[in-house]
Order: sequence, then structure tokens, then C-alpha cells
Amino acid sequence: MERLRLLFPSLALAFLALALISCGSSSKKLQSISITPATADAKDFTNGQVQYTAAGTYSDGSQVKPLTVLWSPGPPWVAPRPILVNDNGLASCGTAPAGTYPVWAGAPNDLSTPVSRMNQSTPMATATAQLTCP
Repeated sequence: MERLRLLFPSLALAFLALALISCGSSSKKLQSISITPATADAKDFTNGQVQYTAAGTYSDGSQVKPLTVLWSPGPPWVAPRPILVNDNGLASCGTAPAGTYPVWAGAPNDLSTPVSRMNQSTPMATATAQLTCP
């Protein structure tokens, strides 16, 4: 009888611990990003400005569009690039010489990390589109 009296609380405690552990490990992560348009020629857009948008796919298969990302004319922690890309994904050639340039987007894999707190060591998903300048 003594054993049975201790069995129920022990089982309840074990189930509670299992539930707490599983809650922390089931969060979805950002796996990939896609950018639209994938390629664009500035001469085909009003004022030479191209609006890029990002979509994300998560580890559970769900998708979000638009996805909030860090936009940059190439990886943001390297030397400056000649094209301009604002925080909303609007890109233009500015004074860039004729050529094709990358438009980069990145977002943290962990949904609890805001884009504004990203740095080069943040685990993230990235994608690159192309902007052609005349």
C-alpha cells in the first residue's frame, strides 16, 4: 500500500517534467527564405525602383508572406555595395555602374530573435535576388 501511495505522485511529477521538456523543444524554426522578384532590371520599373518581398518557410512546413527580414545590398556585415536597398526591400541603382548586383535578405532562425538584434553570428536563413542596373 505504501508503494501505491508514492507511485501516483511520482508518475504525476514525471509527466509534468516530460510536458515541460517537450514544450521547449517543439518551437518552429525558420528554414528558408525566398525573394520576389528573383531577378529584376531597374529599367523596367518606375523610377528604376524595384520592390522586393520575402517569404519564409518554417520547420513545420508553414509559410509566411511577407516575412520581416533584414534587407541589404549584399551581406550586411561586409564592405558597402554600390546599389541602395532600404529597410522595406525597395532597391535602386543609385550611382552604381551598369551591372548585376545582389539584393540580400536574412532573418533569424529563432522566431524569438527580432531582426533588429541580428548580427553576423546569429543563426539565420538567407536568400539573394539580383538587380540589374543599366
